[in-house]
Amino acid sequence: MAQLFTHLQRIPLLPCKVQEARKFMRLFSISAQKACQVRVRFAPSPTGHLHLGGLRTALYNFLFAKSKNGKFILRIEDTDQTRLVVHAAQRLEDMLKWAKIYPDESPTVGGPRGPYVQSQRINLYHNYMKNLLENDSAYKCFCSKLRLDWLRNDAIRRNETPKYDNKCRYLSQVKIEELERKGTPYCIRFKLETITDPYQDLIYGPILINVAEHEGDPVMMKADGYPTYHFANVVDDHLMGITHVLRGVEWQISTPKHLLLYKAFGWNPPLFGHLPLIVNRDGSKLSKRQDDLHIEHYRDQGYSPEAVLNFVTDIGGGFEGKEHNVLLTIEELSEKFNLARLTKNSCRLDFDKLKLYNQMDLQRCLKSPTELPVLLDQLQDLVKKTFEEK
Repeated sequence: MAQLFTHLQRIPLLPCKVQEARKFMRLFSISAQKACQVRVRFAPSPTGHLHLGGLRTALYNFLFAKSKNGKFILRIEDTDQTRLVVHAAQRLEDMLKWAKIYPDESPTVGGPRGPYVQSQRINLYHNYMKNLLENDSAYKCFCSKLRLDWLRNDAIRRNETPKYDNKCRYLSQVKIEELERKGTPYCIRFKLETITDPYQDLIYGPILINVAEHEGDPVMMKADGYPTYHFANVVDDHLMGITHVLRGVEWQISTPKHLLLYKAFGWNPPLFGHLPLIVNRDGSKLSKRQDDLHIEHYRDQGYSPEAVLNFVTDIGGGFEGKEHNVLLTIEELSEKFNLARLTKNSCRLDFDKLKLYNQMDLQRCLKSPTELPVLLDQLQDLVKKTFEEK
């Protein structure tokens, strides 16, 4: 649809037909937008527990999709094989379901754009990497770990930011063939370009980061044949039809790099929005090593999904007419969700609010003829578990 729209724009017209054509193009553009279903994704790495920040990202993507009658996709990004934790992927999906965040497409649900686990898509990445090598957007890098370590240590010694010096970008074809004949290991790097125009962040507005000024050419395919996050992420988002990417603000600096990849492939990129940082009450940065920030911890401590979801949304905003200290169901949160209402400031955790929301949800359940029996069963199980010996 987008390609057809671009083609129509290039057709030369007589002056008397320009007004008519503009009207048609405007109507066509509106129709094209309506035909494009919103598709968002949550793409965690299976390296441990679902963290509070990860839940917030998943939740806001889910709410945005449901508010637009779109689709929410769960994709497991496991290309870093050194950090995998056994059964972590299944636990992630289980915790999302506990929180009532149900994927429309996922490794267990399936879907038309799968597989939804990156390690099952390796051949696909290799095929697309060939495209970048053929159009001269990428190159083979034969630098040894010893040389890369030397570059890094030398930069640190001179109080500079470590970055690759792009040496192999300028190797001749003769030299490349010579190194290949010797069996020299290599990775594949992407050629960064100078960026002069900002991109429009859905939350923060115009953002201009000339990534080539601060970084060397990044690795796209590692020597072990696995793609890096940046490459696999862009290829998967394109092939899965992702229209909007909502992720943590820590990824904002990587977005220009991803947009350059879309440009190299000749693909239309999705729209990007970055969620503000979550910090502790004292302003310090959250750590994934804080056990009390794992969603399983809240579940095991007896907090309800509704309490946790309202706690997360209370610190980040994003809702039209939502009052503080008012408990909403996930359906009500979807109805009130408005991306334009998201705060840009760091979100400070106030765990007193979590306890308050949990008390409110208990009171709600006590008044509900359908949820009261479930609550009583949970209480019975808790008593048996706690006082089993007695």
